[in-house]
Amino acid sequence: MLGIFEKLKENNCNFSEISSSDKAVLITTLLIECAKSDDEFSDKEKNQIKRILQNKLHLDEKEAQDCFQKADENSNESVEIYSLTKDIRNNFSKEEILLIFEYLWKIILSDGIIDDFESSMMTKLTGLFHLTGKESSEAKNNAKSSIN
Repeated sequence: MLGIFEKLKENNCNFSEISSSDKAVLITTLLIECAKSDDEFSDKEKNQIKRILQNKLHLDEKEAQDCFQKADENSNESVEIYSLTKDIRNNFSKEEILLIFEYLWKIILSDGIIDDFESSMMTKLTGLFHLTGKESSEAKNNAKSSIN
């Protein structure tokens, strides 16, 4: 379990009381897990994640770097994807999850190649987030449009 959810359980507080930087770490951990799904974590993917942190999650450069580092450490500790997606699903709105899904597609599309492992990961995430194929497809198309 990630530290953010351990804080929630230890302190008997709710998700809205957790800092935005902790929420950003949670989202970034998922982005990194998705980027690593093909066993290649390229500089393009890393840079795309950092751009999302700054442009979409409104973190300054230092906050984005700190967030990325914490999330990468979480990822290296063998994050369990089912628990991670369940925690996100239970604590984010459907609209927020759709945005996160769009960010995931941006990471996958950043190198111009969708390999079988990445495709499989997105199919799995579609199910884990209880999204439809249409919602995933729309998120993918939105990501493509914003990249071009």
